[in-house]
Amino acid sequence: MIYFRPHSLDEFIGQKRIKDELSVYISSVKKRNDIFPHTFFIGAPGLGKTTLARIIAYELKRDLKITSGPVLDKTGTLAAVLTNLKEGNILFIDEIHRMPKPCQEILYTAMEDFALDIVIGKGNAGKTIRLNLPKFTLIGATNKPNLCLAPLRDRFQLIFKLNYYKDEELRDIIVKVSKSWGLEIEKDLAFKLAKASKGIPRQALNLVRRLREFVLLNSKTKAQKLLKVSSQVFEDFLKLLDIDEWGLTPEDRRCLLTLYKEFKGGPVGVTALALSADITPEEFETIYEPALIRMGLIARTKRGRILTQKGYLYLKEKFNLPYKEEKECLFSS
Repeated sequence: MIYFRPHSLDEFIGQKRIKDELSVYISSVKKRNDIFPHTFFIGAPGLGKTTLARIIAYELKRDLKITSGPVLDKTGTLAAVLTNLKEGNILFIDEIHRMPKPCQEILYTAMEDFALDIVIGKGNAGKTIRLNLPKFTLIGATNKPNLCLAPLRDRFQLIFKLNYYKDEELRDIIVKVSKSWGLEIEKDLAFKLAKASKGIPRQALNLVRRLREFVLLNSKTKAQKLLKVSSQVFEDFLKLLDIDEWGLTPEDRRCLLTLYKEFKGGPVGVTALALSADITPEEFETIYEPALIRMGLIARTKRGRILTQKGYLYLKEKFNLPYKEEKECLFSS
C-alpha cells in the first residue's frame, strides 16, 4: 500500500487560514518550550484532521498517541490512556463525539487541571482520589461537534473548522501525489479527477491509487519509471469508473435520479432521500450532498432537499428526462 502524508505545514495543501494560525502557535510553543494548546478539529472525514495532528506533533518533535472515541468506551480505558501519557505528549482522539458522556466528563479536569479524579468505593463510603497527570495536549477531531458535551468543547483553546477543498487545490494535490507515486499527469487531467473527488483529499488519493494501477496495467514500461498518463488512458479510466464529464459518479447520479423519480424533485428529508438511494444518511450528508450543492445541482430548503434548475438540466442532458420547473426558490432556505 502506498501513502501520502505531509510532514510539515509547508507540504500541506489547502486550509490556508488554519495553516497560518497553526504556524503562529507552533512557533510560539517552540519559543516558550511549552505544551501546545488543546485543539479541536471539526470537519468531514478525509479533510485532513489526522494529518494536521501529525504535522503539529512532527513540527514540535512531540510524541503523538492516536486513539478514537469508539475505543474509549469505558472510563477505565480512558484513565489507562491518560495515566500512560508523558510530559509534552499529544493525545489525538478521532471521532471524539462517540465517547460516552462519563468519558467526556473525565476529560474536563484532565484538560484543565492535568488531573484525573478517581472514585474509590460506592455510596457514602466512596471517596475521590486525585491523580496528577503530566502536562499534555489533547487534539479532538469530529464531524459532529454537537454530539460533544458543551463543557468539553469549551475547554478546547483552539477550534478549527476544516472546509471542503476547491477543485484547484485538489488538482495540485493530485499532481504532487501522482509524481511521488510514479505518475506524470497533466494539470487539465488532474482537474477532471479533482472534480470527481467531492472536495475531499482522501477521495482524490483513492482515485490516484486506482489510476496508478490502471496505468501500470496498460503500460509496457517498468513500474519503477515515471509513467505519463496519456489522455486516452485517462479517458478509459474514467469510463471504467463511470465518471462523467461533470465529474459525477454512479452514486452521485443515483442521488439525483432518486430525488427526481421518487420524490418528484423534492422537497424531501435527508433520511428518506438517502435510504431510497441505497446510501446511509451520514454518507449522503458528508460525501455526496456537499459536492452536489457546490455544483448547484441540489439545494437545501426549510422543507428539505430539492433539485435546482441546473440539476433538472443535467438530468435532461444526461438521461433525456423531461424538464420540470423548480418547486421552491433557492433563497427560501
